Amino acid sequence: MTLRTIICRAAALMPAAFVCLVALKAPVAAESAVKQRGEATFEASWYPRSAAFGGQKNSFFHVEVQPELSVFDDTTEWVLKPRISGGTAGVGVVDFREAHVTSRIGEMDVLVGNTILFWGKVESYNPVDVVNSLDYGRGLMRSEKLGAPMAQVSLPIGSGQLDLLAIDFVKNIYPGQALRERVGTRFGKQIIFSGGASKNDIGQAARWSAYYGDVDLGLSWFRGIGNAPRLTAQSNGTLRPDYSRINQMALDIQYLWGDTAFKGELIHRKGQYDRIGTFKKYRAGVLGLEHSFYDIANSGSDLVLLTEYAFDSRNSLSHTGFQNDLTIGARWLKNDIDDTEALALLSQDLDNKAQLLTISIDRRINDRVTFQTSLRLPSRFHRDPNSSVLAKETAIIAALTYRY
Repeated sequence: MTLRTIICRAAALMPAAFVCLVALKAPVAAESAVKQRGEATFEASWYPRSAAFGGQKNSFFHVEVQPELSVFDDTTEWVLKPRISGGTAGVGVVDFREAHVTSRIGEMDVLVGNTILFWGKVESYNPVDVVNSLDYGRGLMRSEKLGAPMAQVSLPIGSGQLDLLAIDFVKNIYPGQALRERVGTRFGKQIIFSGGASKNDIGQAARWSAYYGDVDLGLSWFRGIGNAPRLTAQSNGTLRPDYSRINQMALDIQYLWGDTAFKGELIHRKGQYDRIGTFKKYRAGVLGLEHSFYDIANSGSDLVLLTEYAFDSRNSLSHTGFQNDLTIGARWLKNDIDDTEALALLSQDLDNKAQLLTISIDRRINDRVTFQTSLRLPSRFHRDPNSSVLAKETAIIAALTYRY
C-alpha cells in the first residue's frame, strides 16, 4: 500500500472512525470529554456595476453551516468539522475542513486527516502560505482554503518547533457561470498535470518556527503540487487547470520593537507557471510595518497603521499580480463589549496604477451573533493584465454569523 493510499483512506474514513469512537468512548470513559459547537453564516452580496459577461447575476444570498464535534482526553483529540454551503449562485459545497485525529506521543504531536494550516505574518498577501488548495466558489477575489488530507508530525527542536508534513493533493474549486468575479470562459471539470507533477503526487513540507525574544521566526520548505495552476483554453470553449510541481524555500519573520512590528515574507520558488504559461525560477516577498497607537485621546480605542510592499523578480510576468505593489491601511479597535473593529486597506500596483480599496466592519450583536459588512472597490483594474476581467467587481457584502 502506497503512502498516498494510506493518507487518502485515512482521510476518507475519518468521519466514520470518529462516529465509532464517540459511540464507544463517550459512555464509558469518564476521563474523555465531548465538545459540540459550530457556526452558521447568512450572507448577502450586491454588485452595483453592470456585469462584464452574460449569465452573471448582480446579487447573491449564501448560507454556510460548519458544525464541529471534538472528543478528547489527556493524549488524543478527534475533530470533525464539515462545511455545508449553498445559495442563489447555484454552487453548493459539502466537504470537511477539519476531520482529523491528533495524538501526543512522548514529545511529539501526530496529526492524520483533513486540516487547514496557515503560514505567514503579513496582511495583504501571503506568498509563503502554499499547503492548502483554494475554494473560489464565491469568486476569484474571495478565496477560502480547502481542507488538505495530510499526516503531520510536530516535535521540539532547539528553542522552536519542527513540523514535518506529507500532503495529498486537492484540486481548487472555481466559480460557476452565474458568479461575479470570474473570467469570461467557463471552467471545465477536467484537470491536467505537467512540469513533473502527477495525480499520485504526495507533497512534502517542513517548517521550523521559534521565538527569540521579540522575534517570531518561521523557516519552511515545500515540494508538491502548487495551488496556482495555469489555465489552458480547450477546443470545447472551457478552461482547464494545469497543475505543476513546485519547490519553495521561504522565510516569514516578525520583530516587535515597542509599539512597532516589522514583518516580512520571502520566498524562492521554481516549477511555477508565470502569467503567460512558462516556467521560471523567481524570488518574491512582502515587507511590512505596523505601528499601534493605544487609548487614543483617552477614548479606550486603539489604532493600528500599516504599510506593506510586495515584489516579484518576474515583474510583469508574475502570476499573482503582486509584483510591485504598495498597501497602506488602518485597523481601529473600539475595545468595547461588542468587540467592534474596522479595517481599511488600499492597495496600488505601482506599475499600472490599478487600485483596490477594501473596508470591513465587524461587531458582535450578542454572545452568539456577529455582524460583518465590507465594501470592495476596484479602480483602474483594466490596466492590470492579471485583474482586468475583475474591473467591474465593486461589491457590498453583509453577513450574520450565529455561533452555537
